[in-house]
Amino acid sequence: MGSGKGGPYGSSGGVGSQPYAPTYHVVDEMMDKDKQNHNIYDPKSGYFTNPYAVSIPNAIRNGQIQMDNHSAHGTYTYVVNENGDVVFGKRFNPNSSHSRAPHPTLIGGKDPQVQCAGMIRIEKGRMVRYNNDSGHFRPNAKSLSTVDEAMEKLRKIHPEIFAKNYKGGSRI
Repeated sequence: MGSGKGGPYGSSGGVGSQPYAPTYHVVDEMMDKDKQNHNIYDPKSGYFTNPYAVSIPNAIRNGQIQMDNHSAHGTYTYVVNENGDVVFGKRFNPNSSHSRAPHPTLIGGKDPQVQCAGMIRIEKGRMVRYNNDSGHFRPNAKSLSTVDEAMEKLRKIHPEIFAKNYKGGSRI
């Protein structure tokens, strides 16, 4: 299961990012691999949608970001969808506990497109940092500005969900 820290699923694994663009499609190499696994990609409907995928504003409860009715704590996958919403989730594949749940499953569909994707670190329900480590989308580092903008909008409305040591876009 990809961690976003390198190897075949992480953009820092020497594979490189895509050229900067307003949106990114799944890179061909990863799409071809996923199409071979019916637990990840169905020819009729495309990628499944991760049941734990949630936009950050919809995950805020009692002044914290929550997952499973508890304070979110850990490193999660995230995408910024085409509408500019930050959607995150824990890696979970409802079709098989032994199959991956890559970034495209946060939004699902045949041709998911994102403005950015990577890993996000949340500690005790508070946002700490994020990066652009996604082996499926391989977004350019310049795309982190999209995440920065989304986070600043959230910070104006919900400053309480940001940790004191919040670093924004950085290595996790």
